[in-house]
Amino acid sequence: MPITQTVTPPLEPIFNRFLSWSPRLFGLSCTTVLVFMSLPVLAEEPNTEISLQQAVERSLQTHPALAAYQFRLESAAAYAQQAAVGEKPELHLLVEDAFGTDNYTAIDNAQSTLSISWVLQGGLLEQRFNTRQSKLEVVELERDIQRYDIAAQTAHAFLNVLAYQEKLAVAKTVQQHAIQMLQEIQKMVTAGRFPLADKLQAEVNLERRELDVEDIQHELVSAKKILASQWGSTEIDFTKAGGAIALSGQLISYDELEQGISSNPDIRYFLTQQRVLDSEITLAEAEAKNRWRFSAGVRRYETTRDYGATFGVSRQLGKSSSNQYKISALTAEQERYRADARAKEIQLTTQLYVLYSELEHSYHLNEAFTQNILPRLERALIETQKAYSLGKYSYREWYALQTEVLDTRMELIDVRLKAHNNITEIERLTSLRLTQTKENGETQ
Repeated sequence: MPITQTVTPPLEPIFNRFLSWSPRLFGLSCTTVLVFMSLPVLAEEPNTEISLQQAVERSLQTHPALAAYQFRLESAAAYAQQAAVGEKPELHLLVEDAFGTDNYTAIDNAQSTLSISWVLQGGLLEQRFNTRQSKLEVVELERDIQRYDIAAQTAHAFLNVLAYQEKLAVAKTVQQHAIQMLQEIQKMVTAGRFPLADKLQAEVNLERRELDVEDIQHELVSAKKILASQWGSTEIDFTKAGGAIALSGQLISYDELEQGISSNPDIRYFLTQQRVLDSEITLAEAEAKNRWRFSAGVRRYETTRDYGATFGVSRQLGKSSSNQYKISALTAEQERYRADARAKEIQLTTQLYVLYSELEHSYHLNEAFTQNILPRLERALIETQKAYSLGKYSYREWYALQTEVLDTRMELIDVRLKAHNNITEIERLTSLRLTQTKENGETQ
């Protein structure tokens, strides 16, 4: 009996959305940071920029955790083929009335019967095949769950690299500003307009900014190392992650996301296990039935040199109860998976609510920082610097405001990073795009 290949559903959106995007429809997720980029695959070459698409592709191709699934699938397929093989017919040779005493010495009066017997298996073979085939589907689903997890892990690692790249850019900008301020203060001190203490404080400020840059560079290298490990590499074979963390678009409603919980691969796993047990219960019931056994053959009578045909049929008597305890055990297991599915659904729904609430708060913080707080702080820094040059503010006041601007910019990056990480997790839970963006005035 040929094996029917099952078609596994595509990984959406964690897998497919990371590997492709539409210019007219894309969700705000980790892929959004790359939506304006279409880069050739250069991941195998050193000193290159890697995209999220390339990172996920490489992880799904070479991640060590996926290697064993190919062998598990081959094993499950072989078991399914074996289940389709029925019992072979049995050949029987029976010799009677031979090697006895008096008239039955030797084989002169013997009767020999050569017969073949077989069992009517009916749909039993098909049911055995279906049971094994359903177990193959479980392995495929477990592989898909693992692929979802790997794609999400890669996205998180990629986002961390992006975040540190942006923090490094901010830190270097502040470092350059500190250099410029030190040069200006040096001139003022030489001219006797500013006290020497301002120059010393400016030198300390520059040292701190240089240390900030150095710290972030170390963190960035570690983040790159973690990302490269997702595809089993022990070396960093790219120079930077392509893209930038940003938040835009309109979130879809929570109710719509909640409906997507039913398509979560973990929920589908429990439902698939229930179907497997359904098949095993049906198989156990079929195997418990009393089956007919037939035989047919030919008999030779040595005394007369004649031949005769034989035919036989047999069947167990009474109602078979050989599998009743097995069926009871399988039924209990089925109920357990049903209870596990319900518990998992409650857990995922709660997790979704928490993640979505945090995401909404991140959007609110992002808007507050970009629309109100940062513009005012940056304007205040400019005015403070002017006032300091005129001797109206002290260096410490200018330094305190510069530090606040730096901390706010770093905090904004952290807010956006957390939002994108939450988006990745929510999409992994629901298999839905989280945002709808507008193009040409239309909601996509």
